[in-house]
Amino acid sequence: MVTTQSISRQRPGSACEECRRRKVRCDRRRPQCQVCFETGIECKISTTRLPRGPRKGQLRTLRTRIAALERCLADQHPAINQQMAGLFDGAGVECDSEEDPLRDIATLPEQIPEICSDDQQGGGSPRSPDPQTRPSGLVSDLMRADLDQLYFDRVHPFSPILQRWRYHVWARQSKKSEAQVCLQYAMWTVAASLSVHFQALRDTLYQETRRMLDAMDLQSPIGGVLAVEQAQAWVLVSVYEYMQLSPQQAWMSAGRCCRLVLGMRLYEIDDPNNPVTIAREHEPSLVDWTGLEEQRRTFWMAYSLDRFISFHNALPYTLNEHLIATRLPTSEEDFQAGHPAATPFLPEVMMGYSNSDSSNGQSSFSECIILATICGRALSHRQTSTVEQINGDLVDGLWTRHQWLHEMVTYRIQVLSASAHVDPMLIFARIVAQTLVLFLHSVLEAITWRTSEHLLSIFEYERLCVMAAHEVVNLVKLQGQLGYFKVHPLTPIPIMMCTEFFTAHAYLDGSFDIMLQELLDCLQDLDRVKNPSQSPGMSV
Repeated sequence: MVTTQSISRQRPGSACEECRRRKVRCDRRRPQCQVCFETGIECKISTTRLPRGPRKGQLRTLRTRIAALERCLADQHPAINQQMAGLFDGAGVECDSEEDPLRDIATLPEQIPEICSDDQQGGGSPRSPDPQTRPSGLVSDLMRADLDQLYFDRVHPFSPILQRWRYHVWARQSKKSEAQVCLQYAMWTVAASLSVHFQALRDTLYQETRRMLDAMDLQSPIGGVLAVEQAQAWVLVSVYEYMQLSPQQAWMSAGRCCRLVLGMRLYEIDDPNNPVTIAREHEPSLVDWTGLEEQRRTFWMAYSLDRFISFHNALPYTLNEHLIATRLPTSEEDFQAGHPAATPFLPEVMMGYSNSDSSNGQSSFSECIILATICGRALSHRQTSTVEQINGDLVDGLWTRHQWLHEMVTYRIQVLSASAHVDPMLIFARIVAQTLVLFLHSVLEAITWRTSEHLLSIFEYERLCVMAAHEVVNLVKLQGQLGYFKVHPLTPIPIMMCTEFFTAHAYLDGSFDIMLQELLDCLQDLDRVKNPSQSPGMSV
């Protein structure tokens, strides 16, 4: 009988300091374990070990601090005594009441005097918290780790502006810039809004984020260097405000974000005539490709929000498409791996004269950018046609412009339908593309046509609208299978436009009434992760 010697699951030796700090299993490879290799830090091993258990006098100090904090809490919030007693007795705490005093606990780090500080004697006045330590006062280390994970699981798929490894590197640093701290708060704000467990912390995080953003706006010198984290924070705040506050508030914040990326000149990152671009081409080894891609993605996210949020309410957008000299974002895989990749410019894709690899097979993010561009052009087409009709300048040029837009939408629908990927951003792009068919038809209906040729063409567009309407409902059902927290937060925009079309065009198809109810049911489902008082479904 053959026997085999058991092999140890771990290499011999001591675990490194980083693995001990994280409380994870160290593979004990030398000179660098896998954890330290992936995080890019030095793998250190300490042979000296501190004695186990608390240091002498530590328990007594902790009890003194707890007692002092309890006295301070009782003075400021008398009703907390009963709640704290219930917690220590094992009783449940009711947190649904609007008068619940525990709701203010998140703001206590700014209100409680630091009576336990070693360098403060007697009843001194409270000190304002250090901006660098503010996250640890409002969000504990464990909560931070949970919110970071929630962000990359639920927020990043529809707002892919951060490289995960790069974020974790600077997030571990003890000293962060004010813009980085603000970005973290914005990340946690949106993540908390998409989590059942952190809903109570959501509003406090949002208010602190806005406070820091407003303070940075006042402190930024004219012509000074702006941090990309500040623009990224505004992107996330705009998304949050659309989800939880109102489309109007989100539109105004998106406008501030757009002006910030304009001030940072992110719209011309890849301008071939820019000296920085020329120097980058000559010394590619010195380029921070990951940082450069984050800037591109921040700009394109601001651009997309500007177009989509303006689209439904026909409000003017901020960024001018014709000034953009920034390449489209690379694929998510290359972005997260830090691999530089050449991507086309937006005009190349829109005009269709680039090669097939550039026109087809775009990432989900790029497809959303392309659809946002078409939304902007369709909105301009509607506004221009209105002015032309008022001035009596309505000519065949409008019809030609309309047909060109319709052909572009049809082509993007074909490209999107051929994709085998199913993700929230791609489904959102497909819904928007079908909704554009309905929107373009509504533009034609608002115009008085006199020739029979134009009227026959309008009848053909009505047939295409019926097909697009059925496809929207099918896509909404497909999207529902992803789960509430994975639906793109701007999904109510195209759905609301479709409900308006169904209501006004019930004569086109007998099933429009049933389809309308299905879309309204979808909006009610989205209310579970969106503020019901501001839900588009409430205004139908």
